[in-house]
Amino acid sequence: MTRQRDTAQLLAEAAGFERPVHQDARWNEYDHLDLIARYAPASRRTSSMQDLLDHALLAWMRDPAATDADGETWAAFAGRATAGLAELSAALGRGRDAVVVTSGGVLAALCGTLLSLPHEGVVALNRVAVNASVTTLAVGASGTTLLTFNEHAHFTGDGRQLLTYR
Repeated sequence: MTRQRDTAQLLAEAAGFERPVHQDARWNEYDHLDLIARYAPASRRTSSMQDLLDHALLAWMRDPAATDADGETWAAFAGRATAGLAELSAALGRGRDAVVVTSGGVLAALCGTLLSLPHEGVVALNRVAVNASVTTLAVGASGTTLLTFNEHAHFTGDGRQLLTYR
């Protein structure tokens, strides 16, 4: 996850964070090219990359035995992201903040879990994820709440040309 590591380092330097950047593999993204190769049928290969990914993700999600290149099921992928969030939340303590740099699939999985979305809803979140967007969660006595997903107002005006998806 070179891009995420580099982004985290740049962000930490720009923000003047004093603590070192910590890496946690539970926030790693799935291999979208592997999923497409495994689960998008050859008859759909003339479709757009987004259509292929949507189809592959749904196939991976719906089949509890289906795995990615690392042998990970969708449930295991979403579960490790949820476990990473739970551990981070517990370690922070009350009134503390953290910044996590990850990818759209991880965020879609977490937000889908928080919102109890069906698989199609998770794929819809994944489809619109903007690179370098901000998702904000609040952790309190009643659990974790999604406050914002995919916020990218920082790409308005002159920054609009920097807006990219995946």
